[in-house]
Amino acid sequence: MKNDISLIPAIIGGSIDYSKGNTVSRVILKNDKLQITLFAVAEGESFEEHTTSKEAIVHILEGTGDFYIKDKWYVFQMGDYFYMPAGLIHAITAKAKFKFLLYLF
Repeated sequence: MKNDISLIPAIIGGSIDYSKGNTVSRVILKNDKLQITLFAVAEGESFEEHTTSKEAIVHILEGTGDFYIKDKWYVFQMGDYFYMPAGLIHAITAKAKFKFLLYLF
């Protein structure tokens, strides 16, 4: 796999677009220590409850996303980020479209 992170600063969220009724994702870096995936979640889309296989950080790049974490819903918006330990149950719903980076390590 070719890693797709530029050495020159760029607006990373602009590298994928929204697709109505879908969630678009693109792995932009993957090695034995870290995987970074960019997600564009269309309005109305959701991820059912699931767990993380590794430790993770979520960083909201654009819009507003609703995340279910440890029995409670939270609203995160552009610039917000949070940590998830391995095995954490969580879910996502998009009341509006949003983009985020997921760092798995």
